[in-house]
Amino acid sequence: MNSVTKTTNALSALKAGLTRAPVKLPLALLLASQAHCVWATQGTMPHGYGVKSEGMGGVVMALPQDSLVGASNPAGMASLDTRVDAGIAFLLADNGVDFADENLDGSADTSLYIIPQLGLNYRLDDRSVVGLSVVGNGVGTDYSNSANAGGLQDPGSAFQQMVATLSYAYQLNDKHQVGIGLLGIYQILEIDGTDSIGLPDGRDTAFGAGLRLGWLGQLTPEISVGAAYTTRGYMQEMDKFAGLLAEQGDMDLPATWAVGIGYRKGPWTLGLDVERIYWSDVAAFGNPGVTRASGAIGSDDGAGFGWNDQTVWRIGAAYDVNDRLTLRAGYNDANQLLDSRDTYLGILAPAANHKHVTLGATWKLANEGELSFAYARSFKDQVDGDGLGPDGITDPYMGQHWLSFSYGVSF
Repeated sequence: MNSVTKTTNALSALKAGLTRAPVKLPLALLLASQAHCVWATQGTMPHGYGVKSEGMGGVVMALPQDSLVGASNPAGMASLDTRVDAGIAFLLADNGVDFADENLDGSADTSLYIIPQLGLNYRLDDRSVVGLSVVGNGVGTDYSNSANAGGLQDPGSAFQQMVATLSYAYQLNDKHQVGIGLLGIYQILEIDGTDSIGLPDGRDTAFGAGLRLGWLGQLTPEISVGAAYTTRGYMQEMDKFAGLLAEQGDMDLPATWAVGIGYRKGPWTLGLDVERIYWSDVAAFGNPGVTRASGAIGSDDGAGFGWNDQTVWRIGAAYDVNDRLTLRAGYNDANQLLDSRDTYLGILAPAANHKHVTLGATWKLANEGELSFAYARSFKDQVDGDGLGPDGITDPYMGQHWLSFSYGVSF
C-alpha cells in the first residue's frame, strides 16, 4: 500500500470517527499530553531531579546530595545542612512522527527548552529540617505550519507542570530518618491545531496537590537504603478540555513508588534505584487510544494515550578525585511507554525515548559553595504503529540532549 492510499484511508477513518465520540477525544488528548513539556524522558517526567542526581542516572533514593532530594525522597533532607541550590537545564529535542511514510518534525519550530529548578533546606535543630524542592515536568511538540497528519493541521501543544514539595524530615536515631512532603502542583495545557478537525483548541490551567512519604536508613557505615511513595497528584479538571480529555478534563499526576540502595567506600559512591510509575491509573494517559477506546469523548472510558505503566532502573557512580572535584556517571532505562496499537496520539506526545547515559561533576568553591553540571544523552527511539486506521501508519520518535548547571551553598 503506497503512502497516498495510506493517508486517504487514515483520513477516511478520522472523518468517520468525528461522528463517534471515542475518536475526537484522542486527537485533542494527544495535544493535551504534549502539554507535558518536551523535557519528559519517562512520560512527563525527566530522568532525575537535581543536577547531582542527574549526573548519576537519576539515582537519589539512598544518596541525598542536595536540597532537590525532597522531590524524590523527603527523608533525605535530614542528611543535609541548611543550604540553597539553584539550577537550570537546557534540553535539545529531536522528536516527531513518521506518518504514512512522511516525516513530520515535532521540533521544527522549537527544539531548545529551558527548565529551572530550586531547592531550599533549613535545619531547625539537630534532628529536624524543613525544605522546599521545586521542579518541572512536561512534554510537547511544535510542528511547522505546513504539517498535516490525517487532517490535523499545524498541530502543537505545550503542557508545563510545576511541582513544589514542602518537606519536613526527622532523624529518628543514628540509623533511620523519615520525611513527609506536601506537593503543590500547577499545570498549564495549551493545544493548537485541533480546530482543523472540528475540535476546540486553546489554553487552560489547573492546581492540584499530593503527598510524598519517605524513609532513609543507614544499615552499615557504607550501605544506605531508601524508599518513597508518592500519592496521585489530584488536579482540578480543566473545563476548557472537558469534552476532549478522559474523565471530563482531568489530568492528574500519577502515583509512584521507589526504592534504592547506596554504597560509599573511600572516594567511591555507588547507587541503584528502581521506580514504578502508574500511568494507567490516570485515564487521560492510560486509556486505550483513538481506535480502541470504548467510551464517549470526555467520559471516564474515553480515549487516552494508551501509555503503559513503567518500571525505571537507575544506576550511578561518583568518584572524589580530591577534596574539591567529584566526577559522576550513570545509566537510566525503563520499559517502553508507548503502546504500538495507540501511536496516533503520539503525534503530540512522541515520548518513545527511554534509555539514558549520563555524566556529571561538582567543583567545590572556597566559600562553602559548589558548582555542578550534568549531561544526559537520551538515545533516539521510535515505536512503529501496528494498530487500526491511523494507529497503523503513525510512528512516533524522540531523542534528547540534556545539559544542566547548578550552584549550591551550605550555611
